[in-house]
Amino acid sequence: MSPMRGRPDFVFRWLGAVVALLVCPIAVAQTTIEPPMVSPGARSLGLGGAFVAVADDATAAWANPSGLMQLVRPEISVEGRSWSEDREGTASNQSSLGFLSFVLPRREWSIAVYMQTLSSLEFPTEWTNSNGELDPLSGLVIGNFGVSAALRLSDEVSIGFGLAAFAGVFTEGTFDPDETNPFWDGDGQTDAGATAGVLWSLTDAWALGASYRSGADFDFHGGGRATIPDILAGGARWKSAAGSATIAAEVEYLSGIDNRTRLHLGGEWVFLKAKPLIGLRGGVWYDPRGGAVSSTPESGITNAEAVFHAAAGIGFAWRKFQLDLGADYSQRTTIGALSMIFTF
Repeated sequence: MSPMRGRPDFVFRWLGAVVALLVCPIAVAQTTIEPPMVSPGARSLGLGGAFVAVADDATAAWANPSGLMQLVRPEISVEGRSWSEDREGTASNQSSLGFLSFVLPRREWSIAVYMQTLSSLEFPTEWTNSNGELDPLSGLVIGNFGVSAALRLSDEVSIGFGLAAFAGVFTEGTFDPDETNPFWDGDGQTDAGATAGVLWSLTDAWALGASYRSGADFDFHGGGRATIPDILAGGARWKSAAGSATIAAEVEYLSGIDNRTRLHLGGEWVFLKAKPLIGLRGGVWYDPRGGAVSSTPESGITNAEAVFHAAAGIGFAWRKFQLDLGADYSQRTTIGALSMIFTF
């Protein structure tokens, strides 16, 4: 809404890179896994991920860095995200810091620093700890830290670019001989990526956006591999003359284990006379390979059936503070997000 504004896997959580993909130790040693990818931010989530041509908050630093030129005041953004996934062989119930950023906008340029969570999964192989709680036996933590910048080429066109550092840690749990306590072996890996984007305001009502985000590839010592796909996105946004209504559409091409195209459509209605401003959002999107995608030399691509998502959200904006809530539901995943933006 433009009017609104003891385990090795924890080592990398300070990067905001908390993506847990927990799988069987034996299976991981033979499997390449691509976690499901969802854009950060409660507003983007509520719009069904149709955000590349909207890109008017701090999450643009990752989704489309050229959109940082739409911000007019410095801001700090923080998002908390809860992710629940349930499918054969994998289940997840994770809550974590989804996105944290600072943006410094100027008339002709803007710069942002951010850290984020990308995804979170668990493999349901567990042990009972001393408190009687169930803990997973293996896990993969991945996330990134990045810097993005944007430049204004004209009143209509802005471009953006950025660099990101990815970190991943695979932890594998094994029971000791008396089978009463597990111990963990961790393997840490790093990778680097880049982002780029363009935003073109055709008229006051229409805008086009495009972005490219390179992913990451991790090869762990046990033979397992995790891949964050490269994503090429393009979209359009329409806004009513009064600014109350917004409709956005986006097409994404993912290049990873299984190359595929995802479709996003979302809309927003802002009650401009309300105090605070109130925005209602909704969206849908389609992934022909929903959930995590995995492949083995023997069986090829698995765990990748088509999934249809429905999303909704609401936002409240005061002069220097914005609160957004978003939810995304499919037959396999339920995602909730809460974002707060502080401007000064």
